[in-house]
Amino acid sequence: MRRKIIASLGPLLILASAAAAENPALTIGEAVRSALQHNPAAAAARSSADAAAARARQAKGFRLPRVDLTEMYDRTDNPAEAFAFQLNQERFDFPTFAQSDPNNPQPVTTWMTRLEVVQPLYTGGKLSARIGQASLMAEAEKLTHSRTEEQVTFDTVTAFTNLAKAREYAALLKKARQTTAAHVSLAGKYAAQGMILDAEVLKAKVYLAQMDELVEQASNRGRLAEAALDFQMGIDQTTHQTLAPLPSPPRVGSDMTHWTDAAVDQRRDLNAARRKVEAGRLEEKVARSGWLPEIAVIGRYDLYDHSMFGTHGDSGSIMAVAKINLFRGGSDRAAQAAARYQSSANESNVHRFEEGVRLEVQQAWDDLGTARARHNTALASLDSAKESLRVREQRFKQGLDKMIDLLDAETQLREAEIRELVARYDTALATYRLYFASGTSLIDLVGAEGPALKEKNR
Repeated sequence: MRRKIIASLGPLLILASAAAAENPALTIGEAVRSALQHNPAAAAARSSADAAAARARQAKGFRLPRVDLTEMYDRTDNPAEAFAFQLNQERFDFPTFAQSDPNNPQPVTTWMTRLEVVQPLYTGGKLSARIGQASLMAEAEKLTHSRTEEQVTFDTVTAFTNLAKAREYAALLKKARQTTAAHVSLAGKYAAQGMILDAEVLKAKVYLAQMDELVEQASNRGRLAEAALDFQMGIDQTTHQTLAPLPSPPRVGSDMTHWTDAAVDQRRDLNAARRKVEAGRLEEKVARSGWLPEIAVIGRYDLYDHSMFGTHGDSGSIMAVAKINLFRGGSDRAAQAAARYQSSANESNVHRFEEGVRLEVQQAWDDLGTARARHNTALASLDSAKESLRVREQRFKQGLDKMIDLLDAETQLREAEIRELVARYDTALATYRLYFASGTSLIDLVGAEGPALKEKNR
């Protein structure tokens, strides 16, 4: 007989295994990996970091010579220009010139090809300051990108946890609904035997209808939580997710001071703001450069002809150019003052940012402590509610309690189970929030970072 049962279940087990292989349970690490690859916020931050790095390379490029190739066309009967262009084309003929009217020459057509090289030698510190600013902004954007990835990770972990909570909540209500349905059936039997009044049965049916409504609400919340997780993962919001069990939250040790100090030291968004302050300080150096000379070397090689890119005449020159600002209406002094004031404002903003980070960590720490205490209380209440329902069921079967007493016990158990469920998930989220607020890498914490991402973030 046992062999027949096993043989009949064999195909079902194979189908179940195949279905599981096609749709494996989603782990929290896999959800985060999907979010880091497909979430638009992460992609935007990555592009911004790449753009800032390109601007840093652009700034360094200004130290190197600038090479321009220019093609110019000119047709003129201006006496001086016509005479000069004939010389440049090396087509000047003195007998012809002597026989013509120099004051009313024939129009001369000239094409000029110019290769020009400009090498800055000294800019009063402006060039080095701009390069420093671009490099600091590139570092800031890289840190911002990293912090954005951590934000995406935290949001994904939150969405994953909320979906797990919503599904467990729905399962809890369905189980409670089954218990209520069993009690309604039992009450119907007792009423048929004249042991209780029909009004007791009616109360139980009303309570069962209320449970049906709660179950439907829980199902709707579950679907919304699933769409939210898909949104964070950057995939179609109608994708159904089979979740792997939620891992235990990481251990939290030390005291709040440790977490606060860590946040002030390693928060990437805070360090990005500090880089921007350093870049702002260099703006005053840029403004001061307006008082200093600028020196450059310029080399030119020109080709002249009456046709495009012609080479009939050529010439070359090299020159050194020095320029110093004598007066610009006070704009340089105003620019220097503006840079100094803006730098002071930026420093104040960063100080405020630091204090905000400290406050954020303190709040996360306190929330975690509150969630833990609430969970411990909920566990004690849950044990009490289970025992109360067991006693009420026995007394109801013995005719010692009314249906309303049994329903009240059911309600107390359901509320205790919900409080325990919510407190448990709140504790997990509060733990992740503390790690996130302190600047600790959640990507490493949930095991979502593959070799490519590690190399990229190094």
